[in-house]
Amino acid sequence: MRDSKPVHNETHLGRIPLFDDLPAEEIQQLARDSKTVFLEKCGTLFRTGETCPGLHVVIYGQVKVAFSSTQGSEKVVDILQAGQSFGEAELLLDKPYRAHAQALGDTLVLQIAKTAILDLIARNPGFAHKLLNGMSRRLHDLMVDLEGYTLHTGAARVLTFLLREAAAQEPCNESAVVRLSAPKGVIASRLNLSPEYFSRTLHNVSEQGYFAIHGRDIHIDSVSRLQLGLA
Repeated sequence: MRDSKPVHNETHLGRIPLFDDLPAEEIQQLARDSKTVFLEKCGTLFRTGETCPGLHVVIYGQVKVAFSSTQGSEKVVDILQAGQSFGEAELLLDKPYRAHAQALGDTLVLQIAKTAILDLIARNPGFAHKLLNGMSRRLHDLMVDLEGYTLHTGAARVLTFLLREAAAQEPCNESAVVRLSAPKGVIASRLNLSPEYFSRTLHNVSEQGYFAIHGRDIHIDSVSRLQLGLA
């Protein structure tokens, strides 16, 4: 299902951090050059090798970006939440997608035309800076992930993931509740682990008293203690 009503798109754009500093006339112009795409669970937004039509932003739901092998195995490289944008690199480099994007549940994505984003970058340095800042943060996170894959144990990757999620929710709190918002298999692939190893590590660390598991929620009593466990 596709919904291209500009008034709805304008409302969506006004709630997205990437665009919240833009004047009303810029938001209105982007809305006219945008459309929403609804995806049911497991619905595909784009496939490897397809041309990038523009910038994607998750309005609600979740999108996984992953590589697939000819044998059918999959490596998740990112899990995108509401408010996050993606496709910037392909848009700016005018390259086809290197991965595919699939919804993890009912998801609404706003798709903004490539020409609209390029025109906005050309006339608004503030937006260009904000876009580059987000891309740089994502590149930094990918470098951290690569370091973890190559130099850290599986347990260390799990602890780093939990600490990152805790910091994103309550950066200054000593206690935190981390909700596993994606299926364990997807998170495990994101960490370059098998689902069995990920689950086993969670329970092993929990038994050591670092946190308690209640369904999909990880209750961390002491973030500092968890950091010491990573040292």
